[in-house]
Amino acid sequence: MSSAVPKEYHTPEGLRTLANYLRGPNGVKVRSGIEHEKRVDYFKGKRFIDCLVEGKKWPKSIPKIADAAVAAQVGELLLQSSFFHRSEKLEGKKGYLQISKRNVFDEKGHYTWMYAGNMLWSNILTGLVIFAVIGFTLLPIWPDAAKKVLWYFSVTFLIGTLSFVLIRFLAFLFLWLFGYEFWIFPRLFDESLSFQDSFKPVYSFDKGSPGQGLYRVGLILALVGFSYWAYTQPTEFDGFIQAQKDFIDDLYTGKLIADVAFDPKQQLDRNKRVPSLEDLLKELEADEKAITETATETTEEASTPTGQSDSAADSSAEGTQSDGQDDEYLQADVDIDALTEEANVDVDGSEADL
Repeated sequence: MSSAVPKEYHTPEGLRTLANYLRGPNGVKVRSGIEHEKRVDYFKGKRFIDCLVEGKKWPKSIPKIADAAVAAQVGELLLQSSFFHRSEKLEGKKGYLQISKRNVFDEKGHYTWMYAGNMLWSNILTGLVIFAVIGFTLLPIWPDAAKKVLWYFSVTFLIGTLSFVLIRFLAFLFLWLFGYEFWIFPRLFDESLSFQDSFKPVYSFDKGSPGQGLYRVGLILALVGFSYWAYTQPTEFDGFIQAQKDFIDDLYTGKLIADVAFDPKQQLDRNKRVPSLEDLLKELEADEKAITETATETTEEASTPTGQSDSAADSSAEGTQSDGQDDEYLQADVDIDALTEEANVDVDGSEADL
């Protein structure tokens, strides 16, 4: 039986080359499943044989396989070399597998990969993820320009994702009213699938399930009610729309970024210049000079004669007393003038009466 299989497939190097091809983009199509609480990739035996017989971009180091019987024998060699093992689906649990006790290759069976393939790109992606995590950990010391770029990218990605989900849902509702179910990326939120499989197929268009007429009528009434509210309450609806626009404007103008909302001088992540030894010596000399001047002024004030201070105080008191007397004399002159004027007014009035 093994005589029909090329000799290259009887060597570990040949089988590994074939396994790398099968795990590559042109290899056998796999599905994601759960086996013993671990996520695995599995495929059908029929797809394996078709991939070997109809394979494209075949490796140059191993011969092409054109016969289905030879492909089945090569599958048996890979199975015995522990590149994959046979599995069985669990009844009642979609996507769940268990290891089969009958570990032989058959085109009707399911097989789970044990070989991960070439790990070069996987290691590169792992390194990029680690680098990104470390980079985000050092976010406080990023330059302001880099922080703004990251902010705008994150905001744009969030708005784009929410807009896509909203459009996807509205498209489903519109066609669901007419009895059809239309989804863009119908498996997008399926957590049991891998990242690549989540985007397959691109869309699905099926006839709706029977018995949903009452729900469609209810949805139509809800849409009519919402349209009536938006038409009769334009102020509230317009205010809601304006609030959304203002929020988006605040996002893109950077008002919600902490480093922009506050004065850059108050940012804690600004690097301050460390004073040099010369600066410290200059500050020390200035402090000593200020202390010396203060001590000199205190000594001069303490050495001032007491007699001079008393005479100065007496002269100041005399000057204050004389100023007070002058003010009293001026006030008396003003009072005399006022009395004189009143007397003249009375005399004039008496003469007029006579």
